[in-house]
Amino acid sequence: MAILTRNAVKTAHWYTREGEPMHRIMKADGSGDRATTIKDARRLGLLPSVTSIIGILAKPALETWKMNQVALATLRTPKTEAETAEYWCQRVCDAAFEQVEDAADTGTKVHAALEAAVAGEPYDVAAWGVYVQPVLDLIARECLTVTAREKRIVNTDHGFAGTTDLLFTHGDGLPGILDYKTKKTKPGEKVSAYDEHRLQLAAYGATEYGDAYIGRVRAINVFVSTTEPGRVEFVSHGDLTRDWQAFKLLASLWRYAKGYDPRCAGS
Repeated sequence: MAILTRNAVKTAHWYTREGEPMHRIMKADGSGDRATTIKDARRLGLLPSVTSIIGILAKPALETWKMNQVALATLRTPKTEAETAEYWCQRVCDAAFEQVEDAADTGTKVHAALEAAVAGEPYDVAAWGVYVQPVLDLIARECLTVTAREKRIVNTDHGFAGTTDLLFTHGDGLPGILDYKTKKTKPGEKVSAYDEHRLQLAAYGATEYGDAYIGRVRAINVFVSTTEPGRVEFVSHGDLTRDWQAFKLLASLWRYAKGYDPRCAGS
């Protein structure tokens, strides 16, 4: 599940060719770790995440939302006479991301609780049960049999990797893939999936089940509201064949833009 944070906007995610996450690496002086860069990826032959590849797409709705956050933060953060314009701008930007990071923290904790609950492990029901139980009820209602959780997928043919939330089989025996998304919602407002959600599921599904089978894979997004506790929206996608073709073109564009071909790295 992808969570937007101030650092996530700037930092790509990377995996080894064995599927191990390598989003951060040790500093040369051993004083701690730092975000993995594309220079590191070239040196180590790393694979970009599915969401990193999708990240090069323009997202007008997201950009509008970010501008709105900055505008609201400007109203909440008046400039003082003593501070410079540059310092004030930095305070505004910091304030704009406070709510984003709070939401990201909630999303991370909801995701962790979901992961534990689906695995049959204990979690803080008092704090997170209102978000988790509706998802468990939905999985049962849809007759989904979970076959894997948090499975890492690697596609060296097309040069990417990632981590799925759930793999499942349906009552009809067909395989499927499910991804959780936390989202702020408003009462009565419809929740819709974006193109990037379909692209992500297509990349995971084609890698896990094969190109030839992608048209038959059942792909689902489950949106968990963080502003209306208990609200869960289930979005089932149709044939992802076109989305898989589009993702492969996007991966090609990513390679061109970054000047790095992870398909050939490490060979």
